[in-house]
Amino acid sequence: MGELAVVLDVAGTLLRMYRVANDLLRRRILERIVTAQLIIERPGRALVVPQMDPGDVRRYPEDTHLLRLIELCSEGIEISCYSTPVSQSDALEAIRRSDATVRDLLVAHDAVRQRCPETYHTTGIIVDSMDMTVPYIVSTGGVPFPGVKSVLDELRAMGADIYIASGDSPRSLIHLIDYGIDPENICSVADPIRKKEIVKRLKENHRAVVMVGDGLNDIYALEEADLGVLTVQQNPDPHPRLLEVADIMIGDIRQLPVTVKAYIL
Repeated sequence: MGELAVVLDVAGTLLRMYRVANDLLRRRILERIVTAQLIIERPGRALVVPQMDPGDVRRYPEDTHLLRLIELCSEGIEISCYSTPVSQSDALEAIRRSDATVRDLLVAHDAVRQRCPETYHTTGIIVDSMDMTVPYIVSTGGVPFPGVKSVLDELRAMGADIYIASGDSPRSLIHLIDYGIDPENICSVADPIRKKEIVKRLKENHRAVVMVGDGLNDIYALEEADLGVLTVQQNPDPHPRLLEVADIMIGDIRQLPVTVKAYIL
């Protein structure tokens, strides 16, 4: 049995994110959005992640319907976050009924690339299965918070096994191997339930499991962990429910090693 496992969310936890939404109903760009908040506005909303690099989308004509784009993507889609459970068939039907095209996706992606030209980019589609629409297309770029590599090195020096539990696609997370994280320990496209299951499974073979996250999609995992660490470096005004379930809150990821030492070791 291992001594310690530390499970980390990525967007907003290890990376400072710049997020935009292409509001398809009002035809405007919303900056610095919180994706989860757009989803929980209504029941039946979900974030659909096409399993392809956003840059590859540029190979297709801008008037290509998003459903056709997904059909051309051999790896299909994943649902990574939702307000209430949404099936893949309902998500695809909402996309089919919409007028959303590759052009709408590129508008969101380009708004992020202008502000955040680094390698981490991801784009998703928010579907509403209640009225079968696509209200938003969201795009995200990110850069590591200062000290992330040192934090991971310190945790490993303490004997911690490092795991990633993220709603992002495998392509978006591949850069994490540069930080010494075992690819086998990177769990991509993890919705809130799967994040909880990851923590629960690790508790079976570790003396203690720490979950570190910043958003509502981390809430069940924070609650399940032996120590739930809420980081507010990205968002200093977290949802009240997160404050209820977290054991401790930190304002900088560089505080994580000393926090783990104090509460776990």
